[in-house]
Amino acid sequence: MRNRLQTIWDVSVHDAKKHIRSQRMLILGPLVIFLLSATCWGFSDPRIIPAGLTVNSPTDVLFLSSTSVVFICTLSVVLLGFDAISKRRLTGELAIDLSQPMPRSDYAWSRLMGVWLAAMAPTTLGILIGAVLIQSQMGIWPEFADIAMFIISTGLLLWWYTCLQLLASSMARDIGTSVTLGVGTWLFFVFLWLIPTLIIAQSMGIDVTDTTSVAFDQIQEKTDLFSPNGVYQLLMETRLDTSGQPNLSSTSIWLSALTWFTVPTMLFLRRIERFNP
Repeated sequence: MRNRLQTIWDVSVHDAKKHIRSQRMLILGPLVIFLLSATCWGFSDPRIIPAGLTVNSPTDVLFLSSTSVVFICTLSVVLLGFDAISKRRLTGELAIDLSQPMPRSDYAWSRLMGVWLAAMAPTTLGILIGAVLIQSQMGIWPEFADIAMFIISTGLLLWWYTCLQLLASSMARDIGTSVTLGVGTWLFFVFLWLIPTLIIAQSMGIDVTDTTSVAFDQIQEKTDLFSPNGVYQLLMETRLDTSGQPNLSSTSIWLSALTWFTVPTMLFLRRIERFNP
């Protein structure tokens, strides 16, 4: 077992290094670092904070800065992993990989971890730089628990998107289809997820024009459990003060996070184990 884990880790690191050295990372890496740093710096400066937003502590800054993760860091996973399987399938490399003595489940884990590690590297660096900028702006360091929650929650979010993207890449018969499936999934959860929430709320007789009502917030939080971005935001909200806490219990939020970790991962593992290149 130890040798298998070491092999998975070695292959994952090798795969991650290839992604990090790729041309697309030359664009994505600096963009992720800059955007995370810029949002932390901007939200911690009272002269720049948009009207209507209240920032009382570094915790609030980190929560607001998590929006950049939803938009750019998740997209970086899609752009890094869209051809992770489909390209190797078209070139015949996947058939060679799967014919090796390495178990297919181990191979699947290494592919997942390779893309995930590559996406997490600039993201983690951007978060840490952002924490330094928050201290320079506010004179207060973010609490260790807040930074840990930010990194852990972001890591989970990027893992969920890694699984979804590699599933799409494994199902696509060409690179164009892989990109379409990945970007389409990203667009749905980032921009269109509010539509199912509004439909459910309206079907239950809730006034959807009043998005500040408690009833609508409760429906939105329950619906968000079925969205990776929604679960991510709920996890980040658990670190806010009492007025910003979600209505759902922390147990239900973490159970949803665990489900999002388990189900897509198992689907990809099963897909690779039954794959016929």
